[in-house]
Amino acid sequence: TPPEERPPHQPWPYMPMVLTTTTSHEEGADRHWSLLTKAFEGSSGSVERLRTVRVEFATNGNGRPGFLEVPGTERDWPADLVVLAVGYAGPETGGMIDQLGLALDARGNVQTDGHYGTSVPGIFSAGDMRRGQSLVVWAISEGREAARAVDAHLTGFVALPTKGEGDLPRVR
Repeated sequence: TPPEERPPHQPWPYMPMVLTTTTSHEEGADRHWSLLTKAFEGSSGSVERLRTVRVEFATNGNGRPGFLEVPGTERDWPADLVVLAVGYAGPETGGMIDQLGLALDARGNVQTDGHYGTSVPGIFSAGDMRRGQSLVVWAISEGREAARAVDAHLTGFVALPTKGEGDLPRVR
């Protein structure tokens, strides 16, 4: 857990790493820190759980700082939907993108249709993975629009608001 006050080793003008709680955090979600996702597990192409381990920032055997796994802290988390939010990293091929067989655009980003759907039905992409490295406001906007497209895909109708540029039919 991050400290609530500015730590002594982060004086002004450095941005302090402190615990911040917003209204979004107060809506009932549990917050967890220092977890590394080891695996997504499930059956028949559906995720059922995540396997994690707690990590600590420490120096490894080579004297280089990094995150080291804490033995005995493995945990399974039930899940039926996983949304990855990774900024300024760009999509990495060779893993999930290749495993799912997702098409890429000319810039190496995940190719999508006008509703954030990828070349594989039921798989959606938004933000940096779809448009390339950009501002967080674009990631937020695209995340909301992708959520709307996922909702339409799962329910068959749209009940979520939009920024007004999409042509998904609105119901309600």
